[in-house]
Amino acid sequence: MQTWTLWAAAFLTLHSAQAFPQTDISISPALPELPQPSLCPLFWMEFKGHCYRFFPLNKTWAEADLYCSEFSVGRKSAKLASIHSWEENVFVYDLVNSCVPGIPADVWTGLHDHRQEGQFEWTDGSSYDYSYWDGSQPDDGVHTDPEEEDCVQIWYRPTSALRSWNDNTCSRKFPFVCKIPSLTIH
Repeated sequence: MQTWTLWAAAFLTLHSAQAFPQTDISISPALPELPQPSLCPLFWMEFKGHCYRFFPLNKTWAEADLYCSEFSVGRKSAKLASIHSWEENVFVYDLVNSCVPGIPADVWTGLHDHRQEGQFEWTDGSSYDYSYWDGSQPDDGVHTDPEEEDCVQIWYRPTSALRSWNDNTCSRKFPFVCKIPSLTIH
């Protein structure tokens, strides 16, 4: 009888351990706060908290600036693109090339010196803290055009640095890139 009792006790111990497995539960601290995803309007591309869109429309600098202002996100209106780093410059130029691959395109930016010659400023009011002028630029058109060159474009020239900048006559017509702060989900 004692063998039967030991066998029954061992059987019940073995099966109750399988029927009710023990689980170690640990509570981990909350996840760190993740950056909020940003939202851009349809057909706009996001880069570091801003939305960008290339418009393959040939417009004067003033027409392009006005065209951009017709787009808004929240209470902010779009402006011709301001550029504040090499990475942003590459992003803008690559955005243009992704829309018109294989076709070099000069595009307007929001940089100008309308108020005072040589004192450049962005249409969105941001600081002029980065530039990537080509060769002898800005030259205000001293070699070719008697009209002042107060508006800045990213240009493509086979003989110059890719994605470099040039001051040009504002009445010339080029495609352009608009920029607007993106919305974030709260």
